[in-house]
Amino acid sequence: MRTKNKEKMEQLFEKRQAEILDAAGIVFSKYGFAKTTIDRIASQAGLGKGTVYQYFKSKKELFLLVGRNGMDRLKDTVLVEIEKEADPIKQIEIAIKAYLLFFQENSKLAGIFMQEQGEFRRETQKRYFEHYYGHIDMMRKIFKKAVKKGLLKDVDVENLNNILISLLNGLVYMWQAEGMKYSLTDRIPMVLKVFFTGIVKDEKRRQKYEKAK
Repeated sequence: MRTKNKEKMEQLFEKRQAEILDAAGIVFSKYGFAKTTIDRIASQAGLGKGTVYQYFKSKKELFLLVGRNGMDRLKDTVLVEIEKEADPIKQIEIAIKAYLLFFQENSKLAGIFMQEQGEFRRETQKRYFEHYYGHIDMMRKIFKKAVKKGLLKDVDVENLNNILISLLNGLVYMWQAEGMKYSLTDRIPMVLKVFFTGIVKDEKRRQKYEKAK
């Protein structure tokens, strides 16, 4: 009986913790870190202020956890999608689509990531890059596999990887900064076209750029 009671208590704790984090994500997205209060988070969660403090010691801890959980979900979402496909080119395409679709469906996280980097850049840098490069490493392996199979040109995989992630992040941040007035996923065809084929039409000029390392 004690074991069952303990399991119930743990499940209740995890459920309540998740509810508070969900509420915090909504409030941080709406008001930003500076204007968010524990009172607002508690109200959004339908709980008392004291209850929130039983689970989290500060607003800052809540904010950083919302960001970390968001990055974990992003990485897991992309990984699940690419594991459905064996062809590396299709995996890259699927990863691009999954990445942008994730933010389309979880728009509040884009703003939270931007706030996090602005408010706590030094404190979150190590954790951010651990998660960020966890995603990067996954894509790096796919690029290497594609090059080995002769499906991609023999280019610098590290640079290619960084360029793709920077392109996607830039699209997400601009979309959020411009008020999300358009569909982020509508940009997918253009991203695929530019990334896979380039934009220079003239053959001689394209060859000049293709020689770049």
